[in-house]
Amino acid sequence: MSYYEYPSGTGNVPVYDNNFSNRRSILVEPNHNYPPNNHVHYDIHQPQNAHYANEKENVGFQHDVEAPRKNNKIISKSPVKWYRNTRAVLQMFKSNFLLIFLPPAIIMKRFGVNESILFFFNFLAIVPMAKILSVGINDLSARLHPSYGAVLHAFAGNFVELVISSYALMDKQYAIVRSSVLGANLCNILLILGVVFLAGSWPRKGARRQSMNAHLSTQLFVSTSASTLALAVLALVTPAAFKIAAPTGTNIECDLQNISHATAIILLFVYAGLLVFQLKTHANETVDNNEAHHGEAQYFLVFDLFLIVASISGITVCARYLVTSIEHLAHSFHLGNGFIGMVLLPLCVVSNFMEHYDAIKEASEDKVDSAVGLILNTSVQIALLVTPVLVLVGWITSRPLTLDFNTLEICVLACAVLIVNYLVADGKANWLEGYMLIVSYIIIAVAFFYFPNVPEVPGLETMKCNPWSRNLPPELLGIGEGGEGGGSH
Repeated sequence: MSYYEYPSGTGNVPVYDNNFSNRRSILVEPNHNYPPNNHVHYDIHQPQNAHYANEKENVGFQHDVEAPRKNNKIISKSPVKWYRNTRAVLQMFKSNFLLIFLPPAIIMKRFGVNESILFFFNFLAIVPMAKILSVGINDLSARLHPSYGAVLHAFAGNFVELVISSYALMDKQYAIVRSSVLGANLCNILLILGVVFLAGSWPRKGARRQSMNAHLSTQLFVSTSASTLALAVLALVTPAAFKIAAPTGTNIECDLQNISHATAIILLFVYAGLLVFQLKTHANETVDNNEAHHGEAQYFLVFDLFLIVASISGITVCARYLVTSIEHLAHSFHLGNGFIGMVLLPLCVVSNFMEHYDAIKEASEDKVDSAVGLILNTSVQIALLVTPVLVLVGWITSRPLTLDFNTLEICVLACAVLIVNYLVADGKANWLEGYMLIVSYIIIAVAFFYFPNVPEVPGLETMKCNPWSRNLPPELLGIGEGGEGGGSH
């Protein structure tokens, strides 16, 4: 049984549903003398002698529903998209069954329900809304230039983290904000990366030891993200190291604020440079690991905007209730601020749920290189985008958030990034390395469970700081009692 199909440029073409592949490509016979007039011949009785043709060379093939054509161009996809939109809505409610927690999570606040129950209900309600936001952003970015799409994905991937941390910042819970951004990074590079290594390298039938440098472009993406993350760690720990090394003075907190503000601005410039590197100058060498971002838009623009606006509204309300119930949760279960910020909130921040799921899925499909690049890129966005934005928002709103991490936080962050850079440097991964990363995260979580609360410095909001001069007292600036001299000799 044979038939003919007309490639592009020959008018309307018949549609053939390929029984041998689910890919959007066609089967052609190798070394076959095709008929004239650009007709392509298919013999479905001999699939073993066929190979896949380039999809771009066979515009006439359609996988779904035939649409009206003129000069081999689809005139309208409205019926197809209406069907996709309707099906998407039904599947969205079916797969995101946790949406049933959204109405009670909002209503219970008005009836004075126990704050601990309110915390968990709002957490469960945020999970599906973060997923819906990711779906809307993915489809909307397919309509835009890759540069704008990357910015949208950075926004969607860190929106929940940014909203929850912003509410905690407005409530002057500075220690929790610092711990949450640090904990989100540790959760990515230790827990999620460890699961990726396990999923990609666990011994199974036909498995092989995974190599992350199978694609040089992806290896460059991984190495760039790892080195940028190391730079971010240096920038984040420098203000804390300054406080530890500097002698105690009256206005040492002012200098710490100025250093934090300057560091935040510099980190934003670093992130802008990273985007230029990945999307402009080295776009052909550093690839975006999530290929779904570059596909064709599946839904109407109005439907995408509805998903984005609805999910953002729901996340904003639930995040507010989540933050207001943190203090009661801490008292009820005797949890410290360090454990809440370092462990509990990063696990609650599910804005990157879809990215984590995609990374683990890619690793299980022998694509550990892409999965590692995706995880490291998420951590880089938290360090170079979320953290600086929070510091600057605090500066603008008179909520002095500084990068004053305590000694334990500095040690675990530096060691974690050092270990991850060492593991990805050789371009290979195995399940034992993943197991050790997960164990490392558990050890850190146990340490912060017993870590006591550190009181904040009082009067930070009313402290007047001059960003253009050093704020140390005269005796620490080397100015003696006599004026400009260095003191008595």
